Amino acid sequence: MIIKNLKQSAQPRILKEVLALAREEKGLTQAELAQIVCLKKWHIKEMEESDSFRTFYSMQIKVHAAKKIGNYLELKENQFLDFAEEIK
Repeated sequence: MIIKNLKQSAQPRILKEVLALAREEKGLTQAELAQIVCLKKWHIKEMEESDSFRTFYSMQIKVHAAKKIGNYLELKENQFLDFAEEIK
């Protein structure tokens, strides 16, 4: 039996500075945005300030949350998500 190695799709990098700037341009605090998009303030704080996913269960869930935030802030995905793969 041949087992194929499936390449796990890479998660995009969240451009946290773009999300923070878009929030600020709308005149929203982290707490206000969190309430609007049904997240906690610490989720927004982590989204804007960290590359980790300490308050999220996985990076995939963090990216999903970023999409929800970006949608509310009227951003296109390519404005706040970097899909470029790292060259090693």
